[in-house]
Amino acid sequence: MPEYIEKIRVTVRVSRPGEPIMEGIFSLSPTSEFHGGPETLLELLNSPVTMLPFQRLSDDATLLLCRMDLQWVMAGPGVAPELLRPGTYRYTREERVRVRLRGGDELEGLLQMELPELMNRASDYMNGPEPFFPLTTRQGIFLIQKASARELRLYHSSPLPLPDGAADR
Repeated sequence: MPEYIEKIRVTVRVSRPGEPIMEGIFSLSPTSEFHGGPETLLELLNSPVTMLPFQRLSDDATLLLCRMDLQWVMAGPGVAPELLRPGTYRYTREERVRVRLRGGDELEGLLQMELPELMNRASDYMNGPEPFFPLTTRQGIFLIQKASARELRLYHSSPLPLPDGAADR
């Protein structure tokens, strides 16, 4: 018989196009496969899992939500910051942006990017392989699905890329 693993329950709000925002619970693994400590919401959303178990708070029903149908996920009050994104996540660049979503919502905040040394543009980050990205706003941190973002308005021009060998100086 398989061993039962006690999960870490985190309260979240989720947005899907054309649907009301739902409050409920996602369950995270107590261990991450990528770093010491528990799995984070960002890791769960960027995992290859297609359907995410979601316990709706309004009626305690368990729904299986299609991960790629989520526009954004926001942690509820009291969720520890280390459960949002990995502590190993290092910002190499920040840009103030406005994100317009397919459902019509607009969110404004700080895009904090973790980029390889020779990449420094928001377009480099947004074209990366991870399907979800964090946006820090006044309301909290939204984990937004890139495919749900119709556009990002950048408030400042991105700097020119570093010339070859500049990082070695």
